[in-house]
Amino acid sequence: MFEDWQDDSQTAQQETMCHPIRTRVLRVVLLLVFTALTFQLWRLQIVQGRAHRAAAEDNSLRLATIAPLRGVIYDRNMVPLAVNAPSFSVSITEADVPNNERERIFRETANVLGVPVEEIEQSLKTRRRDAAPFTPIAVRDSVPRDRAMQLEERSWALPGVHVRVDPIREYIESPIFSHVLGFMALPTEEEYATRYKAEGYSMSDRVGSSGAERMYESDLRGRPGGRILEVDAAGRPLREVVERPAESGHRLILTIDAQLQRLAYRVLSERIKPGTSAVAIATDPRNGEILAMVSIPSFDANVFSDPQRDSDIAALLQDPALPMFNRAVSGQYPPGSTFKLVTGIGALEEGVANRGTKINCNGGLRLPSPYGGAPTFLPDWGVMGVLDFVGGIAQSCNVYFYTLGGGFGEIAGLGNERLARYARVLGYGDVSGVDLPAEAPGRVPTQDWKAATVGEQWFPGDTYNMAIGQGYVLATPLQVSNVTNAIANGGTYYRPHVVRAVLDAEGRTLREVPPVVTSRVTLKPETLSVIRDGMIAVLDTEQSRRFKIPTIVVAGKTGTAEFSGPKDDKGIGPTHGWFTAYGPAEAPRISLTVFVERGGGPSDGLPIAMDILREYFGQGVAPPPTPTPASTGAPRAP
Repeated sequence: MFEDWQDDSQTAQQETMCHPIRTRVLRVVLLLVFTALTFQLWRLQIVQGRAHRAAAEDNSLRLATIAPLRGVIYDRNMVPLAVNAPSFSVSITEADVPNNERERIFRETANVLGVPVEEIEQSLKTRRRDAAPFTPIAVRDSVPRDRAMQLEERSWALPGVHVRVDPIREYIESPIFSHVLGFMALPTEEEYATRYKAEGYSMSDRVGSSGAERMYESDLRGRPGGRILEVDAAGRPLREVVERPAESGHRLILTIDAQLQRLAYRVLSERIKPGTSAVAIATDPRNGEILAMVSIPSFDANVFSDPQRDSDIAALLQDPALPMFNRAVSGQYPPGSTFKLVTGIGALEEGVANRGTKINCNGGLRLPSPYGGAPTFLPDWGVMGVLDFVGGIAQSCNVYFYTLGGGFGEIAGLGNERLARYARVLGYGDVSGVDLPAEAPGRVPTQDWKAATVGEQWFPGDTYNMAIGQGYVLATPLQVSNVTNAIANGGTYYRPHVVRAVLDAEGRTLREVPPVVTSRVTLKPETLSVIRDGMIAVLDTEQSRRFKIPTIVVAGKTGTAEFSGPKDDKGIGPTHGWFTAYGPAEAPRISLTVFVERGGGPSDGLPIAMDILREYFGQGVAPPPTPTPASTGAPRAP
């Protein structure tokens, strides 16, 4: 027993000795724990306090953006062309979507919207990069009302999913006006990064993507408003704390005459061949206002406001006919015989020829070879006999203008450099500054240009071809129109424009767009007189006489421009048709330029243009056609 007691005593003594060690260890552990907790509290409250306070406030207070109403666009007579319409959109605030329910919420939202879940995920991925965590990100626009109501009714089960009413753009008679008005679309990532982000846009904001919508985006947009909302844990609004109303965008008053635009679109649509394109530009030569601008084929800009029409958008973008391409300002074509006005002006100004200069238009020009070989034959469209300057313009004689441009016999000709100089002075080879995007400069070829671009020297035949608007020279329909305006008004070049005035939301004029003179070409009075007389005489030729308007004298110029392609059985290649005109000739108030792809000037361009002018001047429709050389298979006039 004594031994047992002794063992118990020793054990107790050992345990007593261990207590201080355990106590010290425990105290150290507790000290470390409390030190860590104190440090963490200090870090959270002092170091990160501001960020956490902001996050806490964001969790209870949210800033909701109020989209402004975009400015309405009117024609010159206050006919609305682009307006706003209410539309439902669905957005998601990712910070309000519980992680463990994300898949369910996205799947249910996608099912109601009738879209794949992947589409919602892609929309968030595309637009979240520059968005704050509590910013709603639009995942679907133009949602049908019944689907929007379903989501609204299920909002209690779909935290983070919001339905709101936003204005969308609606274009009235869209295909008729689409190339002038343009359309709305989401900005590309590059556009957003380089411009729109700095201007306060979000990735979900639509912007003007073409036409006047793009060029006047800053006027049309307006100023977004906002409201601060108190929300619950699911992001659902509880009450409104404060609101700043949105400011509507400014209104645009266009120079376009909607009635004339409809007329030009109708006539072009009815008269051109299926699968081809055409342009009509009507302007006021007194101030540069564009009264009508039609480019066919056209498109319905409303498809870009409706996500249900994604297939229509894809079809537009892939259409080989390029319906979204504004040929009036961006298309570059050989100007054909409309360029003879440039050659004629240069020849008269430089003394190469005068009103009485006579040239034998005998069907072509044979140029002797400088190398002793066979002569080069430059064809004409017909045999017209000896013509003076006015007759040369009226009959559009190639030989006449070959001679003025390149020279023949006793007439030295302008030569390439002087011809190119007059072309540039008269507006070819450079943009006009029209207030529409993507204007093309055209091309005025020179010896240096050909050497640098084609890698060949300039041949005499290049000058002869250029003199009649063929070869390497290219022009836009707008450039041909501008030359016509300068002839009509005496040499003044106005910057063409489609916007006449900017008004505020209440209709008060903020600014008017005045005529801007970009240059003045000083021409001899006799030069203008001869060119104008020649253009008036165009409507007195056998081919054109039946298109005359009884009480209005119209001055015009036809053009048939060949381009590369298979030739017919008569050896004639494919052509584009031009006709440019102004009237009344004694006091011009309108000019009209018509371009018809794969057409002829006298056979297509002239009849279309004169039908438009006839109705514009209130003279009814043209008489039925009678047999002419053009309709019986004879060569077509340039």
